[in-house]
Amino acid sequence: MKIFATIAILLGVATAAIADEATVKLEYKFAEGDVVHSKITHLSTVDTKIKGVKQTAQSRSISTRKWQIEKVDNDGLVTFVHSVENINMWQKVTDRPEVSYNSETDKMPPAIYAQASKSVGIPLSRITIDTQGRLVKREHLAGSPSSESQILPIMPEGPVAVGAAWYSPDDLTVRSSSGALKRIKTRQVFRLASVSAGVATITTETQVLTPIDDPMLKVELIQKLTKGKLRFDIERGRILSQQIDLDETVIGFQGEESVMNYLGRMTEELIDTAPAKIAALPAAPKKGVNLAPPKAMSEGVPTPADPATKPEEKAEPTEAPAKEEMPKEEPAKDKVAGEPTLADPATKPQEEAEPVAEVAEVPTLAAPETEKK
Repeated sequence: MKIFATIAILLGVATAAIADEATVKLEYKFAEGDVVHSKITHLSTVDTKIKGVKQTAQSRSISTRKWQIEKVDNDGLVTFVHSVENINMWQKVTDRPEVSYNSETDKMPPAIYAQASKSVGIPLSRITIDTQGRLVKREHLAGSPSSESQILPIMPEGPVAVGAAWYSPDDLTVRSSSGALKRIKTRQVFRLASVSAGVATITTETQVLTPIDDPMLKVELIQKLTKGKLRFDIERGRILSQQIDLDETVIGFQGEESVMNYLGRMTEELIDTAPAKIAALPAAPKKGVNLAPPKAMSEGVPTPADPATKPEEKAEPTEAPAKEEMPKEEPAKDKVAGEPTLADPATKPQEEAEPVAEVAEVPTLAAPETEKK
């Protein structure tokens, strides 16, 4: 009997261990003094048809977002200052010339980007979040104040297994065709799709809970109906990347024959500023040992014996990784014309977004605010 009891205990311990390994704890982790940079890209194409007149408005925005972590208290609440270090913006509307602005190369912005240019390089807001990413407090410092009630994807309260889902409710205020404000209940649905090599892949989708019959309300909500996925570093507690897509059509918002199609994408990519590891210097070869590779192997590859690569000093040569030049982003017709593709920079943020140009003559579509991600 004692043998069977021992086996049962061991099986119970093994089962518990398997259960623990099958779940993961997802939470944001920041330390005081951290500086987090992310590249945010937005791309949108809005096609409208009103009274037989068709118009296409395209826009692109690429920016670098900066979060300066000021404080992490004993309860895990994180306070950071949000700012935008640079922006590169472009837009094209049917029958109008292209307009662009690059904060790093252009001294004077076009009128449409004048307000956005004033928000570059200055603190825009001070934000406090908890370890799940829920917004606790927001202090507006400069630029256009954000109306978003959430800036980060929400993480679950406890450990979750692959396939588990959790929700984040949100109330949105939009304007109806009569001009009255109406509150719409929505929720963001998150699901843990997979875990591999310490990275969790999470899918997300917006669900509208309030019934909507007014097409104008649908136009107001069109940029909120997102669907996408994100990659989360479990150990570091950071979003490595995310992609949010929008593809919505509204009919009858200005007459029975009016149609609007909004196609967009937002991508976020963490810019890792951690210092690269320096390779150790090679040990001195033993006397009489020839370490030179055979001619067939080393042909075309510089070696320490090659005069072209041999340093003037007698110090041991070290190799430093060559810096890869990143191509400059320049708007071009053949690059951004048409609908957004995976090869193109993309749209719509879920968290606080960088300034995006207001699309001319597109009814009721306000530009995303400066602080949005």
